[in-house]
Amino acid sequence: MIATKELSVLFQSAVKVGLERCFRDGRLLKNQLSLSEAYAIYGRTNVDRWITEKLIATRIGGKGSPRKSILRSELEAVASKSNRISYLPVAER
Repeated sequence: MIATKELSVLFQSAVKVGLERCFRDGRLLKNQLSLSEAYAIYGRTNVDRWITEKLIATRIGGKGSPRKSILRSELEAVASKSNRISYLPVAER
């Protein structure tokens, strides 16, 4: 028998995946985010650390734009697997 907490987590995951698919299929969700958008969502420290550790890659924007962008799917994958203890300052661990 599945515990209530496990069932809740399963439902939350299903809703999140479903919403993301709807937004992507309806083109309401961009495939690439600018660095400033990524910073706003995941925090500047985290994004910069993930870039430094080569967990995500930046790309030069299209159509002659010099702005760097990051694939949303890469950001989401790294963020979902991120272990908070690995990026806490030593004093807070």
